[in-house]
Amino acid sequence: MTEFDFDTLKSDYDRDGFVVVPGYLSDPEVNELRNRAFPLASRLIAESDQGGRFRNLLKSLHRHDDWFNEQLNNGRHLPLIRHLLDGDVYGASAAWFDRPEGESQGVGPHVDALGRDKYPDAGATIWFALDPVNVGNGCLHYLRGSHKNNYPDQIFIPEIDTDSDDAFAAELEPGDAVIHHALTVHWSGGNMSGMPRRAVSYFYFNARAQGTLRQRKRALS
Repeated sequence: MTEFDFDTLKSDYDRDGFVVVPGYLSDPEVNELRNRAFPLASRLIAESDQGGRFRNLLKSLHRHDDWFNEQLNNGRHLPLIRHLLDGDVYGASAAWFDRPEGESQGVGPHVDALGRDKYPDAGATIWFALDPVNVGNGCLHYLRGSHKNNYPDQIFIPEIDTDSDDAFAAELEPGDAVIHHALTVHWSGGNMSGMPRRAVSYFYFNARAQGTLRQRKRALS
């Protein structure tokens, strides 16, 4: 298993609002994740009546498969997530992301935290590539340092310059991971490449931030 320098990863994460970790999963781990995710996603999509632009996004995999619940709460990535968030975390969701071939529409610039969850170090997502991911098939893009900015209290953020020098395309190989702050602006393009773009992610709240929010709520009640 590859050893990673947690302090260096945290320095990059704190500066940019995201960090790429090449080769995080071994080949056997990638194969296991694929073998678990592909049939579950196919079944859930077939059972769902959800249409529109987000039909290939499936949240709460951990509620449908105990293996994903175990990974969400005890996966070997947890020590790194805790290090990046400076403490304990709460596993909120395991999700499937697909950008099928021929899907021309991507997802515009947005953040993952809103309203009462919009709190410094509110949380983070770790995103595992299951296919080669590049600009052609809809990779994630990040705006460096955007987690430090104040934006309107909404998920989709207007007037983001996606051609900025601070825009970064997270081109990944299977088994690579990218971890981003819940307040980092990110987006993705369409997929006209003829190649799939599938991934699994795990989202975590900072337990300390959630505790502070609960205390505030009790004080106001």
